Amino acid sequence: MYIAIGGRSLWQLRRSLVSLRHHCPDVPVALFTNQPADACPEVEYRFEVSATGGYHVKPRFIPWLPFGRTIYLDVDTVILKPTAIAPAELLSDQFGYEASYVHGVSRRCDKVRICGVPSMNSGAVMLRKCPRVLTALAHWRKSYRGGNDEILLTKALLRHRVPSYVLPAEWNCRVRGQVRHYSAIRITHHRHVLRLVQPDGSVPDELLKQWWETGIAQPTGASLA
Repeated sequence: MYIAIGGRSLWQLRRSLVSLRHHCPDVPVALFTNQPADACPEVEYRFEVSATGGYHVKPRFIPWLPFGRTIYLDVDTVILKPTAIAPAELLSDQFGYEASYVHGVSRRCDKVRICGVPSMNSGAVMLRKCPRVLTALAHWRKSYRGGNDEILLTKALLRHRVPSYVLPAEWNCRVRGQVRHYSAIRITHHRHVLRLVQPDGSVPDELLKQWWETGIAQPTGASLA
């Protein structure tokens, strides 16, 4: 699932989506957008939404999804390996989890106001469509007034006792120092890496290595429109 509100988000969406298609070609995609259909990449499910009245926030859209298990991705994420979606398998009766996410590296415990609980980063979240999750999402939407959406989602999942699996930073890598080696990253959440995505959705290893070692994302070769 992606949300793309405003034309300026479309260049990010195209790169993130093509990276997902490259590594996970069989995953159906839902897009919530206020942009014309001819300006957006082709997806399996497209929802036209308004950009006003709070309709552009995640709490509004996630419950609409037709999937039993949903992976939400911010448009500035890049998929680097097929195993990026593997933790969704935890969201099943076999394992008992209903949500998976990565804690935000800068989200301190006092933001959530529950001792020892930093808030999540909602740029890459996996959710199972079930009563507890839907109730938590309804609570999230009701409490959202703009800002602090990740803190409120963390509290909603805790309040409604949603069994959650905390993923390592490799599934939502925002800071290079979070991981020991770039080859471990499944999903990067660093806007500069979008520049490295090739037309086929791949990111050349040498470019990713350069970014990880220097912080510079220097695209080469064919560019993605």
